Amino acid sequence: MLASELFSYIRIKEISGNIDGIEIKQLSQDNRQIGQNTAFICIKGSQVDGHDFVESAKENGAVLFVASEDISEKAGGVPVVYVKDTAKVMARLADVFYDFPSEKLYMVGITGTNGKTTTAHLIEHIFEKCGFSTGIMGTIGHRIGKIKIPTKNTTPDALTLQGILRKMIDERCDSCVMEVSSHAIALDRVLGCNFDCAIFTNLTHEHLELHKTMENYAHTKQRLFLEQGHSLKNSQFKAAVINVDDKYGRDFAAETVSELITYSLKDENADFFARELKFEADSTKFVLVFSGKKYDVKTNLIGEFNVYNLLAAIAGAFARGIAVEKAIEAVADFGGVDGRMQRIETGRGYSVIVDFAHTPDGLENALGTLNKLPHKNIITVIGHSGGNRDSSMRPELGKIALENSERVIFTADNPRHEKIEDIVEGLISACPSENYIVIEKREEAIKAAFDMASEGDIVLLAGKGGEPYQVIGDEYIPYDEAEVAKKLLNLN
Repeated sequence: MLASELFSYIRIKEISGNIDGIEIKQLSQDNRQIGQNTAFICIKGSQVDGHDFVESAKENGAVLFVASEDISEKAGGVPVVYVKDTAKVMARLADVFYDFPSEKLYMVGITGTNGKTTTAHLIEHIFEKCGFSTGIMGTIGHRIGKIKIPTKNTTPDALTLQGILRKMIDERCDSCVMEVSSHAIALDRVLGCNFDCAIFTNLTHEHLELHKTMENYAHTKQRLFLEQGHSLKNSQFKAAVINVDDKYGRDFAAETVSELITYSLKDENADFFARELKFEADSTKFVLVFSGKKYDVKTNLIGEFNVYNLLAAIAGAFARGIAVEKAIEAVADFGGVDGRMQRIETGRGYSVIVDFAHTPDGLENALGTLNKLPHKNIITVIGHSGGNRDSSMRPELGKIALENSERVIFTADNPRHEKIEDIVEGLISACPSENYIVIEKREEAIKAAFDMASEGDIVLLAGKGGEPYQVIGDEYIPYDEAEVAKKLLNLN
């Protein structure tokens, strides 16, 4: 694509040098990833500033720069396009460069604190069962058909994201289901994405290291609905699927401009309403009320929170035009998501559950569900992310673990450069209970939990779920919680 065509979509800009005739074959924000005919975009992040790497990018062959501050001396004779906000412009350029891929897919975006991953995989499962070819992007990785793409972020940066959407089209996908994190919205990663259906699960304490207040956090999430369909080309029917049992969800519902579809376990006036919930050790049943009709729903998923996820998924499928009966039939054989209330059969008389529960709400849901099941003792293994993550939730998180478990082992999650003892100090600060021990290395902590478990007990491995790594220092170390558990149980 010619640079002049690419930048014709950006109105406010100042061009230093001549960009006429320059062909752009690649966009990059990483000075180490410069190929032939690359435009290098200077992104100012929390850790590094791309403007500091202009000379390196130039040496590696960049043919054009996009910047928000003067880099004339560093750029030398290479043309520079100056803009006000390089992050926003990068998202717009990526959308144009990859030929507006979200316009060619049915796009579902799911946001909220908890439930995004399970809801996304439920919707993908329904779509596939109903004959749609669906790609998925989220916390436990991205997938296009059988092609798996690892990830460090729930929602990748704009260049990666638009490139993956383009790949989905190339692989003949007609749909994309995407988890949309608050970081992605705040950092403009999904700017330009044309979401046909936006889904809200819930909003509870998380990510205040970025948003500072719950009000800011909520406003960021709400942007997905306020900006829905704001793309560079026209689009058609838009749906907003919202949990109106959540107070923030009710606010979102009142202000969305898309067609509103609500779901609830408390409000009989919601479009999708669940009642008569029945929980078993390995299944859940409930009655779905929709448009005056009642439907029996049975699922392999357990817990009230998964009923919410199912309602969101069935409503999301309905927004696509899938009959409610078809969606209910499809979810009946859904086997669950790795790392989300994932049961590991031990053959030793006690149960092991791997779950991503890493927020107070998520942990309370997990332990609340397990405490309703027949058991003797619950042993919880848990830590909390260190570094620049939201440490304000630690007292509440630790209190929930200690008050709802007979025994707790505090250990590493993603400690980064923070000391485990400092993390644990926050976790125990709101609860005087002493029913815990501290074992720094996570694998050793899991082994200790298995050693102390006896027949009838439940061991909950909380916080990591299906994350494919541990962050220790600056290093991302490959890690699979379920595989570690199976190895310690001699199941591999």
